[in-house]
Amino acid sequence: MTASGSLDPITFEVLHAALLSTAQEMGAVLKRSSYSPIIREMEDFSCALFDAEGRLVVQADYIPAQLGAMSLVVQSTLEQWGDAVEPGDVFIANHPYMGGMHTMDLNVFAPLFVDGGLFAWAGTTAHHIDVGGVNPGSEGPSHRQVYAEGLLLPPSRLYRKDEENPDLFGLIEANVRDPFATLGDLRAQHAACVLGKRRVDEVVERYGPATVRAAFSQALDRVEKAARVALAALPDGEGEAEGYMDDDAVGGPPTRIHARLVKEGDHLLVDLSGSAPQVPGALNVPWASTRATVMFLVRAIADPDLTTNDGILRPLEIVCPRGTILNPHPPAAVSVRHNTCQRLADTLLHAASSIWPEKAVGSSTVTFVGMSIEGTSPKTGRTAIMTDVVGGGTGGHRWDDGLDGVDTYLANVALLPVEVAETEYSIRILRSELIPGSQGLGEQNGGLGLRRDYQVLGTTHTAIVYCEQTDPRFRPRGVAGGGAGAPTRLTIFGPDGDVIPTPSKVTMVLEPWSVVRVETSGGGGYGDPAARDPAAARADLEDGLLGGGERLSGAAEP
Repeated sequence: MTASGSLDPITFEVLHAALLSTAQEMGAVLKRSSYSPIIREMEDFSCALFDAEGRLVVQADYIPAQLGAMSLVVQSTLEQWGDAVEPGDVFIANHPYMGGMHTMDLNVFAPLFVDGGLFAWAGTTAHHIDVGGVNPGSEGPSHRQVYAEGLLLPPSRLYRKDEENPDLFGLIEANVRDPFATLGDLRAQHAACVLGKRRVDEVVERYGPATVRAAFSQALDRVEKAARVALAALPDGEGEAEGYMDDDAVGGPPTRIHARLVKEGDHLLVDLSGSAPQVPGALNVPWASTRATVMFLVRAIADPDLTTNDGILRPLEIVCPRGTILNPHPPAAVSVRHNTCQRLADTLLHAASSIWPEKAVGSSTVTFVGMSIEGTSPKTGRTAIMTDVVGGGTGGHRWDDGLDGVDTYLANVALLPVEVAETEYSIRILRSELIPGSQGLGEQNGGLGLRRDYQVLGTTHTAIVYCEQTDPRFRPRGVAGGGAGAPTRLTIFGPDGDVIPTPSKVTMVLEPWSVVRVETSGGGGYGDPAARDPAAARADLEDGLLGGGERLSGAAEP
């Protein structure tokens, strides 16, 4: 350590790598110990370490939507419990108005003590299949209040003195539809925190608490400096953009998302005050998710290799009044807020491209088709809720085509494997394929959207399905002369094969042999299609990527 209290570069890099490795190892423990496919297979979770004040120091890069969000939960815990936090405590929280994102994202985090004093925190967040509430899977676009979205947990002790708190475990068990999986996943999160505590203890034992504490501080300072240097290298300027949600989640008019960016020197103002007031449905975004989306923007435009920690926030000023869709008053419902976050990410990137055209990229799909289908497990006979997330195409950019069939922007969730769906649930996946012709054409094409057909088997199932960009006006945009991607389409067939008219956000009972068909939007193109490399254009044609028109001719029989 130097006279100024900072670490020499080699010591810092070794320590920082150890901390980052700890967060990644925590993720491996959680993934391999969990019960639910959305964690085990789809990797909808994050793991992180925080300093004693609850500032995020390192986070393993799993889900961008959770960038920096957990620090608000840790800070909320400190506000509520303060000096009452003790060794052996492990906390749980999911309240969207106490630093959480939505109720299905359960945060489990443990304080780390050194020499009797609070030294750091190890934390995890993971999407749980169900936390109770009105609907199977707890989500529901038409929810009017957060109270419909399952258990609301302010920071509470899940463990005391390293032992399970039976009162809280019993409460959770009595309020969820699949307690076997839910409690198993919570224990997996606890195991990840125990691993995090062990690794930090090892680092402290080797280097001493003062050195490790200096590494925490220096990690924040380094990311702040890197973000400022990257921003300072960009030309100053001001830009704005708007995008729209298809509706307000309950059949109302389109909902506006607006962003204005002002970049001066190494400072970035992000003004979201032009966005719509909070809506009656569940598209509202709690503050933790809005802040995470802005952090995503900074990494995207400044340096995608930036380490994730709260230092990214220091060059930022975010203007987002309470009462808007991006910062609602409680008890507004928020369970499907991720669709709005995706639209916000797209809008922020378009505002950035108006300042820095060299960074322009065609729009990616923001549809984030989410579904929860409740039935009976063919393996266990217990209630089972299948959750899947269907992505689409990313936008083309100046260097290459967009990616096909991925979870875009803030999401990084894998598609539910067919084998898992058909083993764990009374579901048959009839088709899972890319959609030729769904991409926007350009000098660089957008990526292709995805089609998936789910057939329910055995008994009636309750399904909650929601998507965006079914309104052609709001499909993914091209840039620099590129074409737009195709819109999303949701089609539900009854057991007789006839189409059942449904809106794009629906909760309904499906009879056996019914089919839910999802067709997601492709990404927008970049540049004039006439300028596409002739060899690439020929390959598009030969590979059948330009489509045959089925998508626009009405739903085919399943």
